Amino acid sequence: MNTITRGISFWRTARVVAVLTVLVLSLFGNSIAFAAGDRTPPTKPTNLRVTSTSPYYVTLAWNPSTDNSGTFSYKVWVSYGSTYTVSQTQTTFSLFLVPNNTYSFYVYAVDGSGNKSLRSNTVSATTLRDTTSPTAPVVSLVGVNPNEIAVEWTASTDDGPYMFYQVFLNGTAVGDLHHSHQRFAVVKGLTPQTSYNITVKARDLYGAPNWSGPSNVITATTAAVGGVDTQPPTAPTGLHGGDVDGAGEIDLSWTQSFDNQTLQASIRYDVYMNGVLDHSTGGGRAILYATSAGEHTFTIIAVDAAGNQSEPVSIVIVRQ
Repeated sequence: MNTITRGISFWRTARVVAVLTVLVLSLFGNSIAFAAGDRTPPTKPTNLRVTSTSPYYVTLAWNPSTDNSGTFSYKVWVSYGSTYTVSQTQTTFSLFLVPNNTYSFYVYAVDGSGNKSLRSNTVSATTLRDTTSPTAPVVSLVGVNPNEIAVEWTASTDDGPYMFYQVFLNGTAVGDLHHSHQRFAVVKGLTPQTSYNITVKARDLYGAPNWSGPSNVITATTAAVGGVDTQPPTAPTGLHGGDVDGAGEIDLSWTQSFDNQTLQASIRYDVYMNGVLDHSTGGGRAILYATSAGEHTFTIIAVDAAGNQSEPVSIVIVRQ
């Protein structure tokens, strides 16, 4: 083969190799890049330990991991099936739990490439029994009518985050338990011109339960039936709501009013949108439809059987 022929063959072979190289890179480039990426997991967290327990909390601590990337986070696994993410700079973790229950925990580290370390040792802890009773609430009178008495009370304090309240009429529990954010009650079905004693107790969500001592005693006498009613109902409270579906369906809720003559269940609520009466309803909820986007003002006015109107309460809701 002469020199010219050898040269042509060399360049032809070089071009084929170049084409094949481009083809291989286009087909397998991502895999090659992945293979060259970070495949080193962080080191295992060590010495996982329980540093404190209470009826509602367990606090954990561990010795830190390291990683070649310098950036990672911790995952704390709990035996009820949840895993919590903890930042790299944090090597302690407190978790809200149920009193008098046993839980297991372990920790591992995960870097930015998804590499997981080995698990730490597993530790167990039993939360303490809740033996602390809430403090007693302080009750005050809101109003009376011929068949109802309305009361409200201050918040009790406790070692746990959740409480309920029970209303007692002449020493007997009446009505349902009230959640801790519901500190208002109407005792219904009473006899006109009759005196009653009302107290309230608080209790824990978990445990025995633990009851507080009784509140102060409110003695109230129901009103007489009839007469000229010129007193308006109390204004609704706690008005809140929002655009529930993003299409303008506005769901409003409020705490119902109380009146000196009209039963609470018979109080009417006039619901206004942007100053125009939309409809009237009973109870503590209304659904309206805002047909245009932007800010809308919703106003609620309570009206008793004699036509007396409460002070208005309003809320501004933005429809997207």
